[in-house]
Amino acid sequence: MSDTEEAKVQVNANVPIPSDTEIRKEMEQLMQTVNLETMSTKQFIATLSEKFNGADLSSKKKYIKATITEIIDSMQDSDDESSEEDSSSEEEEEEEQVVVPKKRKQGGGGLSAVKEISQELADFLGSGRQMARTDIVKAMWAYIKDNELQNPDDRRQILLDDRMKAVFGVDQFTVSSIL
Repeated sequence: MSDTEEAKVQVNANVPIPSDTEIRKEMEQLMQTVNLETMSTKQFIATLSEKFNGADLSSKKKYIKATITEIIDSMQDSDDESSEEDSSSEEEEEEEQVVVPKKRKQGGGGLSAVKEISQELADFLGSGRQMARTDIVKAMWAYIKDNELQNPDDRRQILLDDRMKAVFGVDQFTVSSIL
């Protein structure tokens, strides 16, 4: 159903909303005839509404979506039971596609990118010369909190001790300016 056909579906507020049982029964029949790979949920609900003489099913949207999932699951279960002996490679590929989540982009960029840091900062943090910015910030915050270096009047300000002054070359800084 195209967007223009979808727009032609008239919702009739005068038609009573069918019961959940009636909706489920009609959905089970409808799902046998429609192409679920190309039909959106919105299009499915519009088609279902037509089956009920244009009843406004917007209040049943959540129920319909949950029922679609249940029916699809039961259809897959019955398919699995009926064809256990002769499972085709196509079905196995489909199952793999459903089970396998989309791979997240393997990072290493942005804030998590490992970069070379100065020897002074590496010595201060007690780490090697390669660290991610996120790890540097974590280590800095741990040091600042352990040594109570936040200004009690303005917690955004960090009052540097002698070790930090040697690394940063200032007496104090704000969190946002240096970290």
